[in-house]
Amino acid sequence: MNKLKIAILAGGSSVERDISLRSCRNIEAALDREKYDIKIYELPKDRSTDWAKQIIADPPDMVLSALHGGNGENGSVQGFLHCLGIPFAGSRVLSSALCMDKKMAKTIMSANHIQTPEDVYIKRGERIIDHADEIRQIGFPLVVKPNRGGSSIGISIVYGTKELEKAAKDIIEEYDDDVIAEKYIKGREITCAVNEGENGTDVMAVLDINKSGEMFSYEDKSMQASPIGDISNMPVFLQDMVRAIAIKTFDALKCRGYACVDMIVKDEQIYVIEVNTLPGMTDISLVPRAAEGPGMSFGDFLDRLIDFEMKRRSL
Repeated sequence: MNKLKIAILAGGSSVERDISLRSCRNIEAALDREKYDIKIYELPKDRSTDWAKQIIADPPDMVLSALHGGNGENGSVQGFLHCLGIPFAGSRVLSSALCMDKKMAKTIMSANHIQTPEDVYIKRGERIIDHADEIRQIGFPLVVKPNRGGSSIGISIVYGTKELEKAAKDIIEEYDDDVIAEKYIKGREITCAVNEGENGTDVMAVLDINKSGEMFSYEDKSMQASPIGDISNMPVFLQDMVRAIAIKTFDALKCRGYACVDMIVKDEQIYVIEVNTLPGMTDISLVPRAAEGPGMSFGDFLDRLIDFEMKRRSL
């Protein structure tokens, strides 16, 4: 039997490049070389396009993306692969773009009656004083984050207007991005690893997040020696609610393949924070840990992703 040609995309120019490269190494190690012929395409920091020319010249049978943030996650690379007719696992152009834009994703969630924290959206060039009434209504503390960022990079908690002004200024200057300032909700931080398969969409596992401080930080996601999430011990009725909301969110944002739906639970109220269409795949990341919930290895999960996408393409 001929091996399936698998391309793994990694690296890129976003601030999440290092996590992407670690995800790539973990994916490569988990894939069965008896079944797959694996080639890694490391996208450079300088955005040169030699990798794209190579894929056009020698198309793979399937692409697995370990890219995080930037053009790798916002629908650009997905659109490139779609135009070439190359199968790839994960969300398509629309859902990738929607989930990358936190404000747009929150707008769609709210329209579908999915609870998400109140927020103030501060565009580049706007002044904090222009949003004074909104901020007053929500109240401090606020979680301030780049609108299109990921891996908790650039996130902070602020307790007053001066801190908010500084945090917003830092995001705009350092990341050239708009700013989301959300109501800080102190509760249980969880994620749902959602997987789409032949039997429909399901949640592999509900995971409790292991964080070292008030927020699930970049350091937590990238520098821990142990997994950053554990199978949740929440009451079954609450987990059932969480699972239903995760699937509803996945569907509302038209996600495909797999995603992580991040939530906070407080007093049996469930708030969706954001959806990651290309979550981390490192040895300590959430998706490999979630695969253990239904008794799979990470390699089994990747097999499932690949098989499902290849069968869908053949229909």
